[in-house]
Amino acid sequence: MKYLDEFRDPAAAKALVENIRRTASREWTVMEVCGGQTHSIIRNGIDQLLDGAVEFIHGPGCPVCVLPIGRVDQAIRLALEAGVTLCTYGDCLRVPASDGLSLLRAKALGGDIRMVYSLDRAGDGGRGRGRGRGAAAATARPVHRAGMTPQGV
Repeated sequence: MKYLDEFRDPAAAKALVENIRRTASREWTVMEVCGGQTHSIIRNGIDQLLDGAVEFIHGPGCPVCVLPIGRVDQAIRLALEAGVTLCTYGDCLRVPASDGLSLLRAKALGGDIRMVYSLDRAGDGGRGRGRGRGAAAATARPVHRAGMTPQGV
């Protein structure tokens, strides 16, 4: 598939739904863990198309989907107001925050916000010369360099 339209082909979707219904020997239970998946399933009526063949259980959401806006706001303040070098995983850069901001927009406004692929790179500002010591959840919460957080921010 080369183009987005190929993903929205009604004939292909109908064939997939029929194949799933034919293959399911009993009702399957599927838990999607990403909020984006949940939105796509419901927005496109996939849950209704597969009713009786597949039961969708909406999972807890990945750390990006369940990241509180206040946490993103705090990370943005650290980068823009306190001059902290903020390192984060790429999927967190576009998470919406207050006032129409995101970490990506804060970077465009001059914040030193860097994408890292591993917490091992966070400890030295994303340059790959140190061990990460910032606080992070299982996968995607913004992390900051240890010792750079001003008191009270």
